[in-house]
Amino acid sequence: MPITTGPCRTGQYFVFYENLFRDMRLENVIVMTMSADNSYTELGPDFSKNMWFTLAIGDFMKDIQNALRACADDPPTAVARFDHSWRKLMAIAEKDITKIMPTLREIAEEVASIPLRRKLEEVPRVLIVGEIYVRRDDFAVDELVGLFSSKGIMAKIAGIGEWIHYLDFVREYDLKKRLKLLPLFKRPFSEEAKKLLRLWIEEAWKHSVENRVKRALGPARLIPHTPHDMRKIMANSSRHFVNYELNSEIAVSSGVAATAMEEGYSGIVNISPFACLIGRVIEGLLTPWARERDYPVISVEVDGNQLPPSIVNKLNIFMVNVLRHGGEDNVGVLIEELAKAKPEVEEPEPVGV
Repeated sequence: MPITTGPCRTGQYFVFYENLFRDMRLENVIVMTMSADNSYTELGPDFSKNMWFTLAIGDFMKDIQNALRACADDPPTAVARFDHSWRKLMAIAEKDITKIMPTLREIAEEVASIPLRRKLEEVPRVLIVGEIYVRRDDFAVDELVGLFSSKGIMAKIAGIGEWIHYLDFVREYDLKKRLKLLPLFKRPFSEEAKKLLRLWIEEAWKHSVENRVKRALGPARLIPHTPHDMRKIMANSSRHFVNYELNSEIAVSSGVAATAMEEGYSGIVNISPFACLIGRVIEGLLTPWARERDYPVISVEVDGNQLPPSIVNKLNIFMVNVLRHGGEDNVGVLIEELAKAKPEVEEPEPVGV
């Protein structure tokens, strides 16, 4: 039973899966579209708890993988060793999910033994935000991560957990608005107050799970600091970009980008599908804001193909700016490499000759 989730465009994924199963001649398969209005909790508390554990683990493990690509002394070997640990984790989760935490501690020790060329805190970091599906799809974002890693820049991809925390923020904001419409004497005993209390307990539990996973993987020392306070993130979004009433990746991506730059990041990448409205609105918000503050920001649209030379050239300039912003000493070497690089696009022949 495949499950599709997300802020929008779920109908496209529904049709995609239906066509896929028909082409594969698979019968008796149900496609369920979950709702963002309740943070995807329709399938009950047990499913929701397990889902949150897996999302938290997946986000932190992805951070470690990307950090190894930028920091390891031998990145291909380091990533291969990490992939072996990842497969071991999945095999254990399939048999007994209660053994996940001890396995994470073992993985952290294994990762800590991998030789590093540089420590994570010495490496400039860029945050990849944007359209929710694309930024967490390796097929779409992996080329970007590899390009940054080759220049010693760690690409931190905004996690799925960030989106869930944002949905909880939207639910809390809506409940508080409803409470304000009630008379004061009715508020403490209203249904909205009960839902708000349950939501606060749910949020506290989610943060505790993330902290447990982070502590288990902490010895690896490869989890980058990331803006995590959704109230601070949304306060920045409201201060610089959009009102709380606009519920989409536009609000959370712009807010987390501003917060990340305040907290030591060296650049922001806004990624989206080709001609995506959400991606272009985020670009329209971030670009003038970043230009005023001299922050490196770039927007990249992907269509399933390799990035064209024109985009790669812009990314090269972006990486120079990221290294400069991060106080790197080897910027001159990168500039010389770019100057010596041969153009990848052949000049067109003159017409009429």
